[in-house]
Amino acid sequence: MGVSMSAGTNIVIPRFDFSTALRLAPEDRMRACVGRVRERLVAEGHWDLFGMPPVPEVGATEAELERLESELGLLAPEYRTFLQLWRYLLIDDGLQVWGFDHEGVSIGRPWVSAEHEPGVEYVAFADYWRYADGDQLLLEVGGNDQQVFAYLHEHGPRIEWFAPSFSLALWRMAEE
Repeated sequence: MGVSMSAGTNIVIPRFDFSTALRLAPEDRMRACVGRVRERLVAEGHWDLFGMPPVPEVGATEAELERLESELGLLAPEYRTFLQLWRYLLIDDGLQVWGFDHEGVSIGRPWVSAEHEPGVEYVAFADYWRYADGDQLLLEVGGNDQQVFAYLHEHGPRIEWFAPSFSLALWRMAEE
C-alpha cells in the first residue's frame, strides 16, 4: 500500500482526536458535518459566497454514480454514500469535497492519479488547502482499507496519513 503512513509518522499534519466522531455511525458523522458546515455558512452570511449552494439539496443519481465508478473504479463505500446524499461540499475556499456538478457548474471532479506516488494509484477527491493551495486528499485505488491521505505538494512533496476513512476525513475537515 504505497506510502500508507501511520498517524505517528506524520511530520506536517498533527494528530487529530476522532473519539467523538467514532461514537457515530459513518452516515450520521457525515450528516452532522454537513449540518455544521451549513449552519456556519448561513450564520456567517457566506451561503451564496461561491455562486452555487455549498451544500446541494440533492445527491447524485445511481446512473451518475455508476458512470463515475466506470471512470475511477469502485468508490470507497462512505464516499459513495456521501455523493448519493450531497453531490459535493464546499466547506470553505480550498476545503472542498469534489463530486458532481450543480446545474452545469462544478467545483472539481474526483480523478485517478498515478502521479502523486509512482506505482500507486489514488483517487484525488478533495482540496485540502490548510498548508498550501493545491494540496489534496486521496484514497488509494483498490486499497483493502479506506484510509485517507493528504498530498502536501509544498512539503517535499509528501503524502501523510489524514484519517481512517472518508467520513472521518470529512469530520476532520469540518472541525479543524
